[in-house]
Amino acid sequence: MFTLITGGSKGIGKALALECARRGMDLLLIALPADGLEDTAEEIRRQYPVTVHTLAIDLTDLKGPGEVHRWCTRNGYSVNILINNAGMGGTAVFGHSNTAYSDTMIMINIRALTLLTHLFLPSMKKLPQAYILNIASMGAFFAIPYKTVYSSSKAYVLNFTRALQAELRKSPVSVSVVCPSGVQTNADVNGRIHAHGWKGQLTKSPLDQLSRETIDKMLKRKTVIIPRPANRILLLINKCIPRALTQYLVAKEFEKEIRNT
Repeated sequence: MFTLITGGSKGIGKALALECARRGMDLLLIALPADGLEDTAEEIRRQYPVTVHTLAIDLTDLKGPGEVHRWCTRNGYSVNILINNAGMGGTAVFGHSNTAYSDTMIMINIRALTLLTHLFLPSMKKLPQAYILNIASMGAFFAIPYKTVYSSSKAYVLNFTRALQAELRKSPVSVSVVCPSGVQTNADVNGRIHAHGWKGQLTKSPLDQLSRETIDKMLKRKTVIIPRPANRILLLINKCIPRALTQYLVAKEFEKEIRNT
């Protein structure tokens, strides 16, 4: 049995791969070509006695998700945990961004995740127990200006997970989604977290803590995983104030990222 992780060469995907390997799970890591995939695989092999296979592929390619599934089928890799981590973020004024920016984000954040889930689900339903973990964001709960497509795509991931979990409630397959706030994965993301000052520092998630908590709760079949108490408190506050006020506050907050780009 294998745990398949997309975007598994760096950032959240790499942290989840290391956490799964620590628990003795054999891995299938998917990432872009020339994205440090083999280096990550070798690092995991050195640290843990697990099997790691890799496939370098662009999941925004129309044939990408199907190629991943065919690779697994051809090699006899049975997947009992599918982690849809590959994704794209960013900050932009929608009217000033180019169409490729939005198209790529939709292809990776929505299309690839949906098709991979659809392709692997039939075989996973035949197993005694299987798990699907989708990576969303706290942005899934808000309509965020300057992250117009990103927050909308993550809202899709959140609702897709909830709906699919309800469909599969009587099956062996558990579906979970994790919704972190800022996660320090690269210089670009770190800059966006820094733009929010103390609020960004309060809600950000350290990678090791995020990966450990996420896998723990996935294995406990929790549907929606919200890391960090500050994020859970934020969602409770959001339920108590008018939507117009929330929208105003969110717009003012994320203007900071535009000013820092």
